[in-house]
Amino acid sequence: MKIVLIAIDTLRADRLGCYNNRKPSLTPHLDSLAKQGVLFENMIAENNVTRSSFVTIMTGKNPHQHGIVNMKHVPIPARLVPLAQILQKHGYTTAAVDCNHRITGKNSAWFKKGYQTYIDPAGDKETHLTLPAREVSQKAVAWLKKHAHEPDFFLFLHYWDPHYPYMPEPPYAKWAEKHAATVSEVRKEPSLKAVMREPLWSFINKYNKSGLPASSIRQRYDGSVKQVDDSIGDIIKVLSETGTLEETLLIAVADHGESLGEHRIYFDHHGLYEPTIHVPCIISYPKRLPKNKRITPLCQHADIFPTVLHLAGIRKPKGIGRIDGRSLLPLIQGKVKQIRPFVVSCEANWQLKRSIRTLRWKLIRSYEKDVYGNPKWELYDLKKDRGETKNVIAQHPQVAKQLRGQMERWVKQMLQKYRRKDPLAQGVKVKLHRATVADEEKVKQRLSELGY
Repeated sequence: MKIVLIAIDTLRADRLGCYNNRKPSLTPHLDSLAKQGVLFENMIAENNVTRSSFVTIMTGKNPHQHGIVNMKHVPIPARLVPLAQILQKHGYTTAAVDCNHRITGKNSAWFKKGYQTYIDPAGDKETHLTLPAREVSQKAVAWLKKHAHEPDFFLFLHYWDPHYPYMPEPPYAKWAEKHAATVSEVRKEPSLKAVMREPLWSFINKYNKSGLPASSIRQRYDGSVKQVDDSIGDIIKVLSETGTLEETLLIAVADHGESLGEHRIYFDHHGLYEPTIHVPCIISYPKRLPKNKRITPLCQHADIFPTVLHLAGIRKPKGIGRIDGRSLLPLIQGKVKQIRPFVVSCEANWQLKRSIRTLRWKLIRSYEKDVYGNPKWELYDLKKDRGETKNVIAQHPQVAKQLRGQMERWVKQMLQKYRRKDPLAQGVKVKLHRATVADEEKVKQRLSELGY
């Protein structure tokens, strides 16, 4: 069996035409892949940072089991056996074009486990965040041409383009400029200083020396999405040209999304709102799976691991412990109506929060005072308010009570099952300042006027 797992960092589901009928679409190749396979309408990330999401995807274990909940450089437990290692032991040729081994600033050998070939395409660059998709695909295409006719292989590809600083190459940068907001639209937006806080502001400003307004940066995000979609098209093309597309399990998924100004969160993925935790997921395998099928029930990253093993005919190996994910195959085949009634997500990078989400409702709990002024509890009716613009907890106290009870029982059961402490107890990696940059500048100015 041939398996290609494509991960697109920081890609929002609503940027794909197949998710929201954008015309003209930013993602014609991913849209085409969806027509050839299965699209999961409600894939919800268990966590909102890269490191945690990929440990979950590669092990089928929830963050409340594996314990990785932020970007702190803490060792990934050696007992966690990644997908590549299992496939390699079953005779698969394994390879990755990926930078995950250095995303915390220090090397983590865990992300290289199980790969006979591990290519870091940003090895000679100052940062992997500016790595263009073209360079990932070039190395992947060369590998696929060499190994296309092997009976069993696993190739993992990780694209970074939609992650800030959104630096699309010239053709896509020109597209972004062409579609920039009008002067009147720009005037309606607040300045970034008026809404952003340190230390996030310094990171954003580092790559925005020209002082682009939020609307222009947002267009650069869209240009980056177009760029990565075109490069994914190159992968699909080489599979087609080598005659292996029909027999390849091709998975495209994002680790998390991105906030582009929603809820006053700009160009980062903190918060447990839909732009950040609702991610695209498409699975194509023409040999065994139906075409142009959409799955509505809730799914999570942990489900990818057992789904791959199920399709590959590999039983869960002894010694890897329990997995929290469930195979998506029964959903695809229509044998079950759902695999879980709700999903729980958590964050501990900039903020400390949990959420519980059903198909209709989302309840968010903050464990610390929210720097944006949001209350401790937020309830949203996603059926009526997909943008999560109105907190309706006062109108639906019984719904909130029920969801709170479900979430608290679920967390308690998980921690008891795995005999571990709450991973959120370790706290956040970095705290955001309570005051915005503009407010801090006003204080400094006032102190200066007073002679301090």
